[in-house]
Amino acid sequence: MFWADKVAKDIIDSGKHKPYWVDDMKTPSGFSHVGSMMGPVIHSMIFRALKDAGQKATFTFVINDFDPADDLLPEIRGTHEKYLGMPLKLAPSPDPKFKSMADLFGSDFTDSIKSLGVEAEILSSWELYHQGKFDNVIREALDNAEKIQDIYQKVSGSRKKEAGWLPFQVICENCQKLGPTKVFAWDGEKVSYKCEQNLVKWAVGCGHEGKISPFGGKGKLPWKVDWAAHWKVIGITVEGAGKDHASAGGSYDIAMAMCEEVFNYERPFRLPYEFILIGGKKMSSSKGLGLKAHDLVKILPPSVARFLFARGGIKSQSNFDPEGTDAIPVLFDDYQKAADAYFNNGDESLARAFELSQVGEVQKPPTIRFSALAQWVQMPNMGEEIKKKGLEEWASYAKVWVEKFAPEKDKFTVQKALPESVQLLSKEQKNFLTRIASELDKEWEGEEFQTRIYEIGKELGLNGKDAFAAIYISLIGKDHGPKAAWLILSLDKKFVEERFIETSELN
Repeated sequence: MFWADKVAKDIIDSGKHKPYWVDDMKTPSGFSHVGSMMGPVIHSMIFRALKDAGQKATFTFVINDFDPADDLLPEIRGTHEKYLGMPLKLAPSPDPKFKSMADLFGSDFTDSIKSLGVEAEILSSWELYHQGKFDNVIREALDNAEKIQDIYQKVSGSRKKEAGWLPFQVICENCQKLGPTKVFAWDGEKVSYKCEQNLVKWAVGCGHEGKISPFGGKGKLPWKVDWAAHWKVIGITVEGAGKDHASAGGSYDIAMAMCEEVFNYERPFRLPYEFILIGGKKMSSSKGLGLKAHDLVKILPPSVARFLFARGGIKSQSNFDPEGTDAIPVLFDDYQKAADAYFNNGDESLARAFELSQVGEVQKPPTIRFSALAQWVQMPNMGEEIKKKGLEEWASYAKVWVEKFAPEKDKFTVQKALPESVQLLSKEQKNFLTRIASELDKEWEGEEFQTRIYEIGKELGLNGKDAFAAIYISLIGKDHGPKAAWLILSLDKKFVEERFIETSELN
């Protein structure tokens, strides 16, 4: 059984977690990296699996835009430090097209996940708080501050905070910062707070003291409490977490305990999942590291990009390293194998991975291998063949791979001048090129011509490697390359004939 269907079955068999409300969340602290798309795609797969199992389900995605700005992208350091500590929804955007950092980074991420077929309704944490939907859970948290401290200590082993600690932060009425404010009193209607200068390392408070109602978006719960509160406010029954949060005694466990013990709401179905590493590293959005989520659909078709996250499941860590490797061609190969399983009743898990990776209607992918197509896009005059076979979409991604990611061994350019390396060719190799030149006046198909090239080499006593190396060295200056027949046929016949004769006539 495919992993998403197994999770859906486990949810249904538990007899709990109804109605089925699947959710995921993200703080828009920067341009999100590719690894950040793992969670949304996993939750999308489970949502689809629940529906395919005949269940009614809801799927939401929360943008935690009330969280404070606690770091800056490298490109805006030096200009935006004064906004550190403000809620992301109030911190001005470095891009004038957007009002706030939350709008800029949040829309960038939601656009990215939607392009991968993530069908969730997008919710704003800022709006939920300001609509008053958190007012009851805020009161419950403030009234149970001691119990919350006990949960932190019991679950994570942390030391208790100082006496009088309260699980809430307000937006300072003077400087609009949230991060450096400390609430120290609660009278049942209002909280007293101070905007402290040295409360956190990443933001400086203004020193203002005040008393204010905590309701209607005047402030928010700290994130572990906030996470559990979101589950109750929205009605979430299924929400996973990456292993950094889901480790024993971590934030996931803390939120689960608070869900039951503070907010009297049944904890969601527990769903820890592994990361996908990019180049062997877990990347950071706020630090601007790693391949960006919005770049993924520039290098992969949406369904192939979704397949990247879907194929491995939730229990095995994977590493996607496109830089200077064959990771992208291998991914396309795996996607084609999954498609073959789907259309030809092959391996059930592979077929299901393909089915749940589709964005829109199920479509058969091309049958030509991506690595071959990557060679075609480097050959002159192959545009018409690509168009005739309906390969324009995948060809566009093949061009991107060749230009940005392919290792040097997979790149080639037809040389305008005779490469110096032809001087190293043997007499037999030069005679071979003369024979090939004499065959160019005939009308050839690729496979037929490839066979003829083999035959000519054999007649002259050349092994396949030396015969084809002569062609490649003469045309592209390397001793290896794409299928020789297709390379030759993609070029002007007169050019190839003159090049081979010029090579063979060298002393």
